Amino acid sequence: MIDLHLHLDGSLSKEDFIYLAKQEGVDLGKEFPSNIYVPEDCPSLEVYLERFALPGELLQSKVALKYATKSLVLRLDKLGLIYAEIRFAPQLHTLKGLDQLEVTKAVLEGLEDGLKEAKTITANLILCCMRHASEEVNMETIQVANKLKGTRVVAVDLAGAEKLHPSSYYAKIFNRAKEYGLNITIHAGEATGSDEVMMAIDNGATRIGHGVHLSLDPISVRKVKDHEVCFEFCPTSNLQTKSLPNYESVPLREFMKHGIDVTLNSDNMTVSNTDVVKEMSIMKKTFKLTKDEIRQLIETSIDNSFTDVKTRHHLGDLLDERIDKFYESL
Repeated sequence: MIDLHLHLDGSLSKEDFIYLAKQEGVDLGKEFPSNIYVPEDCPSLEVYLERFALPGELLQSKVALKYATKSLVLRLDKLGLIYAEIRFAPQLHTLKGLDQLEVTKAVLEGLEDGLKEAKTITANLILCCMRHASEEVNMETIQVANKLKGTRVVAVDLAGAEKLHPSSYYAKIFNRAKEYGLNITIHAGEATGSDEVMMAIDNGATRIGHGVHLSLDPISVRKVKDHEVCFEFCPTSNLQTKSLPNYESVPLREFMKHGIDVTLNSDNMTVSNTDVVKEMSIMKKTFKLTKDEIRQLIETSIDNSFTDVKTRHHLGDLLDERIDKFYESL
């Protein structure tokens, strides 16, 4: 299995919280551990994003960042994943003196430490710009991604409350990313409509985080296909943020019917209390997906990953070996 849309700060385990709180001197609060999961009656994306405050307090040192990243890699490996792209916003971890480059290097070290101990999984990193941040801070994120190009930093992203900060505000940021030849994925079409997806594509995105509100009219579909854009669906997260009312409304079959590349992902393993295997299982049962369709979804993840050709071929071989057993386990 593969997860292309996975946030580090939204995926700390309960044990991570306890360990890091002791190490970093952070009070987890009387509501712990219920305060690390999204409430069942979560009314919106904005409320959902509040669950990132506590992880943000914990992840402000190199030691904490390395520990959390290694822990996540090993949990993904144990879960049976063969590849993941873990994303985080370096700018959110600079509150105690680290700069964005130091933050990213610490996460890189944790990633490498985890991969050394992992049995199968390989993984890379995506650096997030934030919609609420200044142009200067977001440009620094782009500069860090460019400086570390050639390492396991493979792309940049834009995350945050899209209703308040439309993608059109970030053209200069992503023009620079395009100049540097950086891969781009942008959260869009989750809390707003199809126009955000179109703007994200104009900003250079070849993958769209969520994008469930894409209008499947001929012009939009043609633009998506012409730009070879892939969509990173995260079903449970979309239900919790009230982006979609239920699993049946996930436009998975509609996208596949139109020949649009779509993948299934977890978004935030802890905040949403899920993982990518659960997401695949839910979609299999909801839409009665066949083994060939499950295979297609995973192959789409491989084809649209931001990794090198050699790794993609290796992932394809692993898929051939595991698809029968994996399908039956769902």
